[in-house]
Parts: sequence; structure tokens; C-alpha cells
Amino acid sequence: MSMTHHLPLIVFDMDGTVIQSNIDYFGIRQKMWDILKETVSEDAYKDIVGSPKSIIELVSLIDLNDTTNTKEMLAWEIIERSEREGYEEATVEKDVYETLDFLKNKSYTLIIYTNNSRKLTDFGLEKYGLIEYFDFVLTRDEVLNPKPHPEGLEVIMEKYLTPNTEVIFIGDSWIDAETAVSARVKFVYFGSEGAPGTRRKVIEPDFTIENMKDLIPIIQSL
Repeated sequence: MSMTHHLPLIVFDMDGTVIQSNIDYFGIRQKMWDILKETVSEDAYKDIVGSPKSIIELVSLIDLNDTTNTKEMLAWEIIERSEREGYEEATVEKDVYETLDFLKNKSYTLIIYTNNSRKLTDFGLEKYGLIEYFDFVLTRDEVLNPKPHPEGLEVIMEKYLTPNTEVIFIGDSWIDAETAVSARVKFVYFGSEGAPGTRRKVIEPDFTIENMKDLIPIIQSL
């Protein structure tokens, strides 16, 4: 009896992986710190500024400590405005179209999982002609716990009835690396800046690529 070979489920981060935007993440984080400075104690603020928290985790802290119930809304307005500005003049990473064409023609299931909003994600994928490649798109708006929590990858695995051993996640940041490790899926680090994940823990990616086309032989080897 022959055994059926299951194609791996291929999940891509979006910003910095498929699309290179001009989103000023440091500037956004600085503005979140400014809001927190008015919201938490001085000692708590010092701990927060020195900690490796994601932007979304900073917003959660704003919400948790805001007695006026207005600052979380302000934080999201700042984030969404900055994200949209960063996507107006974005570019698609080199060889992304060719790589996605190849994988799509080979019947792989291709997925986007991003911490961007649904509105921004749809805008970016449509603006740069990428929406047709992806079978499913999951954003921060559809999960209770965005990256680096594993919930999003768990949702994807449940949707496609796929075990973690048959999932590969491609991303460019420590947040992506930590998400992959937490969900116990294979992680491909896209970049040349060095190993990701060192802001909170040392994470060794399963594979490292500097050009998207180098993903193809990795996928074919699985």
C-alpha cells in the first residue's frame, strides 16, 4: 500500500516578508511609550520601555491601565494611520511573484498570517496584486491573541486539519520566530540581519533565506 504524501501548509508573514513597507515601527512604539508614560507609574514605565514587548502588547498594557477608557482608541488610531502611510509607497520583495507562482502551480496551500489589520492587509494585497495567490488570510482582527501568541497558527492548523509537523511559517522578525516556536511549527527566517528571536529568547530557525526564491528547494525537500 502506498502512502500519501501531504504537501506542507505554507504560511507567510506579510510586512517585511512578502511586502516591504515603510511603516515606522520604532516611531509607533515610541508613541505607545508616550501614552503609557501618562498611564502607568514611573517604575512601571521604566520596566516597560526596557522590555521587548510588541506594539500590540503595549496597546494591551494601555488598555489595562487606562482609567479614562480613551487611550486605547487613541493608540489604535495612531497605529492604523502609521500603517496606512507605510503601505502607500511599499514594494513587493524580490522574486515574491515568481516564488508564489511556482508554489501555487504545484498546488501548495498558501496563507498570510499578519499582525496588521484586516483593512490594511486587504489594501496591501490588492494594491500589489497578491490577493489571488493566497487561499486564506488571517489578521490581528480575527484572533484574540495576535503574534507572538500561537493562536493564529493554531487557528490555521485547525481550519486545514493539518498537524504542526506539516506547517512551515516564513517571517522576518523575532515576533514571527517566537510565534513559530510557540506553535511548534517549522520556521524559515527571511533576512540577513542574524538569528531572530533574541529579544526574549534565543531562537534558531529551521532554515534561513535571504532571497524568496530560495524557499522553493526548502519546500520541495519537506
